Amino acid sequence: MIVAAAITGVGILAFSPASAATDVSASQEACTFTWFNIDNRDVLTAVSEGKTLAKDEKWLPSMQVLRTGVAQVTGVRLDKPQTAIASLGKRVGQSLTPIDQTYPSKGRFGETSFSGAGRYVIYQMANGLVDADCVVECGGKRLGSGHATSWQYGDSRGAAQCGVKTGDETRIADMALQLAC
Repeated sequence: MIVAAAITGVGILAFSPASAATDVSASQEACTFTWFNIDNRDVLTAVSEGKTLAKDEKWLPSMQVLRTGVAQVTGVRLDKPQTAIASLGKRVGQSLTPIDQTYPSKGRFGETSFSGAGRYVIYQMANGLVDADCVVECGGKRLGSGHATSWQYGDSRGAAQCGVKTGDETRIADMALQLAC
């Protein structure tokens, strides 16, 4: 394979004509990211079994992980891939989780109790999970395209009671109830 390289003031750019999308490397000080195909949604990541509890009964639920993920940039190899995540965060208006972090963050919820008797479900979600495609340009030259995945920093947890309307606009609590009740 023939590889051409250029030394610039911001790093070394390596171009491979056979696989330019995967063999591009650049420092990001002079780079811009153009984002498209942005999908920003909340995702149910873990749910407990439904459990019938008496008033104030303590419960340590075991969580079933439904979906996992990692914050990453693929398609374009960057010296500082966090630069792409920061750019995507600005584009969608939220602080995104750093590269290589995973969700869900915990497989257990912790001990809990409820003020009323009933059948309850505990759930965990990744808020603002963002998948997006991008074109990377550095110093006015297109380096290639890539894909980024991250989510709003931190994760959310909640509880819902089986048979009780949640009023959850994201429908995450409703999905947890459907799976566990």
